[in-house]
Amino acid sequence: MKRRVLAGLMTGIMSFSLLAGTAFTVAAEEDVYDMNMEIITYGFDDVDLQEVEDAVNEISVPEVGVRVHFVTVPISEMMTKLPLMAASNEKIDLVQSGLLTTPSILASQGLIQPMTEYLSDSLIEKAGVLINAGKIGEDIYAYPGTLYSSSCALFLYDTALAEEYGIEIPEILTTAEDYDNFFGQIKDSGMPQYAVSMGDGVAAELSYGHNFDSLGDATYIANGCILDVENGDTVVNWYATDEYAETCKEHRDWFEKGYALPDSISNGYSVFDSMTQGQVFGFFGKCSAGSNVAYWSAQTGKELGSIPIGDGSYLLDTGSTMNTAWSISSSCENPQKTADFLDLLYNSTELTNLLDLGIEGKHYVTSEGSHIVDYPEGVDAGSVGYGHTIGTYGDQTDAYFRTPLTDEFVDNLNLWSAENAKVSKFMGYNFDTSSVSSEITAVIAEIGKYGPALNCGTVDPEETLPKFLEALEAAGMSKIIEENQRQLDEWLASQE
Repeated sequence: MKRRVLAGLMTGIMSFSLLAGTAFTVAAEEDVYDMNMEIITYGFDDVDLQEVEDAVNEISVPEVGVRVHFVTVPISEMMTKLPLMAASNEKIDLVQSGLLTTPSILASQGLIQPMTEYLSDSLIEKAGVLINAGKIGEDIYAYPGTLYSSSCALFLYDTALAEEYGIEIPEILTTAEDYDNFFGQIKDSGMPQYAVSMGDGVAAELSYGHNFDSLGDATYIANGCILDVENGDTVVNWYATDEYAETCKEHRDWFEKGYALPDSISNGYSVFDSMTQGQVFGFFGKCSAGSNVAYWSAQTGKELGSIPIGDGSYLLDTGSTMNTAWSISSSCENPQKTADFLDLLYNSTELTNLLDLGIEGKHYVTSEGSHIVDYPEGVDAGSVGYGHTIGTYGDQTDAYFRTPLTDEFVDNLNLWSAENAKVSKFMGYNFDTSSVSSEITAVIAEIGKYGPALNCGTVDPEETLPKFLEALEAAGMSKIIEENQRQLDEWLASQE
């Protein structure tokens, strides 16, 4: 589960037309389109959600003739809600097409529609190379939620515990020996905490510096992957690679040596919960513009340090770019108006900050000359009436950000852009899963059955991994990879 940190509301109210350099016609009331916008939550609605919705409409109605209605969806229902709405002819317009699914899967199910003809040239230009990540064939099906979407792998640790127990912090963690020496030192230090939590094991191996391209499926890797993002061209089954086998062996070793929290797969706590409760010294995480060290520190209540994993590079690929993507639902009755709202969102700092954080004075306060905001006096993360939704809204270039982020972070936001990342050779390739959708469903089920235990080290990979691979083959993994390879070969040929 991914928590959002980018937030805020500009105090200087500027005309959107002046800010964006774009002219929108003020709509008459009869021309206003009622647009339903999906808002992903942690399972509860913010008490001031309606107030923020009203404030959004004070901007969107006069600017683009769109009246927004928030449709909240708990993240636990995200995979099923959209199909159920489609089956019952319930209208939804603007949807989040990343997080627990992918635009290609939603497109293959007929749940989202092409948005190419509705997006303005300026909006496409703003996304740059990232726009290719949302393409299936020649059509754009999704717009990147964040324009700063590269990520890197880190080990995050409690600096207070490191100082108290004299833990020597390595400059980088790369080999199995690096981990064994580091975790062994933590165990032998006498601290009561375990060295690390593996969480529930879902996709846990993805945080350990494996810079492969999952070809659009960053959650399950059910479509196969490319191991060499710069020079490779062969789709392989990630779970059948030597790299995955070695990762499973390492994690089993950590479990047997008592480095890893033994019940993390079943205790119901996230790695952040375990860190907050003082159960572990550290955890692995993907670090990005929206989830950096300061963010994780705020989430856990600990002052964290970090250690780069693998080669420490920032990777940009289709999966990471589409993780918080926006798409137009197939049930949308006015895709042009919906795209106009999206255009407004990515050109209006005022609207971006409003959706991210809420209303100034009530949900946050500003400091003169700073892009960093804090809670009003007497208000904290638990009591604030807005700010617990999941997603990224608009272009954060001029947005406000929550403490403990700093203005230095804001000044260096471009470090997460395509210009400063290792861009996968396959950036923009999207696998059309329609012909193998049933196989993908079956493969994901097997990944859910075997993957978490292997990733957490609670089972012997020598015994369990062969059974896992047999189950994947029976579910149709080879057929998926064969079809993915065929489409990739065609796509590569079209790039020459």
